[in-house]
Amino acid sequence: ALHRRHEEGLVIAGTSAGAAMMSSVMIVGSSPTMTLRAGLVELGSGLGFLPGVLIDQHFEQRGRLRRLLAAIAQHPHELGLGIDEDTAVVVQNHTFEVTGSGSVTVIDAGGLTHTNLGEVERHELLAVCGVRIHVLPAGYKFDLQNRMPVLE
Repeated sequence: ALHRRHEEGLVIAGTSAGAAMMSSVMIVGSSPTMTLRAGLVELGSGLGFLPGVLIDQHFEQRGRLRRLLAAIAQHPHELGLGIDEDTAVVVQNHTFEVTGSGSVTVIDAGGLTHTNLGEVERHELLAVCGVRIHVLPAGYKFDLQNRMPVLE
């Protein structure tokens, strides 16, 4: 019903887990760690309102850069969006604009040159090379289709 209503123009919004479920693939759990390790991020299916991205929330406040990097290493075709508290992305067509008091960190592994993800055991350190990161405060826009900031 939500998908049908969204296609009819209903605005869909969510905070915390409500933001994470917007993507097709979402983080459903993780083990706390300060290092980038294999197998510590559990992924599941989201509702797919914003395909092509993987969203993590409370990003800066909970130090989740490595968690999102581990998730994106498993799905490098997705863009990682780390959304700070009191911050949102407003999506129209293929562009989002950041609003709020924090920032949004975009992790683009589309140019990933190397990862050892398929070679390491659970809890071993991950290598992730060739990832691009953009940090965007309020007012900045990002083109999801072309995977680049819109710098007007």
